[in-house]
Amino acid sequence: MINITDKTKCCGCNACFNVCPKQAISMEYDSEGFLYPKVDNDKCIKCGLCLKTCPINTAEDLKIRRLEDWQQTQQNTKTKNKVLEVYGAKNKNVDEQLKSSSGGIFSIFANYVLEQKGIVFGASFDNNWKVVHKCIDKKEKLDSLRRSKYVQSDINTTYKQAKQFLDEGKLVLFTGTPCQIAGLKSFLQKDYEKLLTVDIICFQVASPLVWKKFLNENFNINDIKEIDFRDKLYGWDKSIMSLSLKNNTKYPKLPIIYKLLSEKIKMLLSSSNYALSYRKGCLSGLFSRPSCHKCYFKGDRNSDFTMGDLWGINNILPKMYDKKGVSVLTINSHKGKEIFEKVKNNIEYEQINYDDMIKYNPAFVSSATAHPKKEEFFKRYKNENLNKLIPTLINEKSLVIRIFRKLLKKIFKKRSVTA
Repeated sequence: MINITDKTKCCGCNACFNVCPKQAISMEYDSEGFLYPKVDNDKCIKCGLCLKTCPINTAEDLKIRRLEDWQQTQQNTKTKNKVLEVYGAKNKNVDEQLKSSSGGIFSIFANYVLEQKGIVFGASFDNNWKVVHKCIDKKEKLDSLRRSKYVQSDINTTYKQAKQFLDEGKLVLFTGTPCQIAGLKSFLQKDYEKLLTVDIICFQVASPLVWKKFLNENFNINDIKEIDFRDKLYGWDKSIMSLSLKNNTKYPKLPIIYKLLSEKIKMLLSSSNYALSYRKGCLSGLFSRPSCHKCYFKGDRNSDFTMGDLWGINNILPKMYDKKGVSVLTINSHKGKEIFEKVKNNIEYEQINYDDMIKYNPAFVSSATAHPKKEEFFKRYKNENLNKLIPTLINEKSLVIRIFRKLLKKIFKKRSVTA
């Protein structure tokens, strides 16, 4: 039976939870706020399915065995796909592009599947603003799955649901982090022609309980109307985290001076603690999952497509720059290539070099680095206010001080030039 002794070897994908024939496994939060499997010994029949299904066990096995003919002889979907093509891309539908975190490419594939009367799985907020995986079958419900959520989503039983739909012959699109897609493939144990998978260029996932604490400290859950981790108020590549209440109050309450700043300074300050401390702590790796720092699912992918932000666009594809958002899209399988050919008329795209993409999107191949004060954060976070603790640990100065320093630097630079 599964027993987690090294937390870097559990990504919280829920594959073991979904596959257990006796429901002997539950997923429980640890002290850092991440889900891990717990086995009920009275129910466990020691069938070993949980160990066989774990995608990290599979990855470890591949690494140890290193058989040259492994991919040829392995007839299930645990093997990874090589990246076939890489594109800079954006949705031609401007409304869908604006509603998305980057270029709106997820909506293209989701619309295609829904038009075939298929099912789409992705991360969404529940009624308490917890991030969970769920499925939809209508375009009107698609907006709930759009946009990035900087929290690890709870897969729950969605692997079982996906299998049921696939066994019924339905077309299924499943989106998630690379480890979640690997978990799904390991759970299914065979290839399904009607399964389409999309993973994201994942930096790291943040603690669900830290997210819950942040919300409870700052807001009444029932008053929240919308949360956007990637608000495009100042552009896709200068996004800020925003939160709107039902009384039309919006956070952060940015000062007028912020709007008067140059685009370059906005870019430097947009993720400051003024723009809600949670996002800054998340991006710094202050409360990320241990497995994110030793990720087994970088580089070659388990998915048909990988999507993310086209960072470095000004150097890679300057003519395609769009304030509304641009995505990087990799095609990782022949199935993915076939689907791309069917939907590409809805996409503005241009092929780019894989190495150029990696240069500006290192998270595609490299694990995240933990913040040096991560351990201290988890010792303190339950008893301290996050709005104070996060800026303190990441040593961030206030917005006013940062703006003042920038202005002084600019003034003295001009004086030195004239002198």
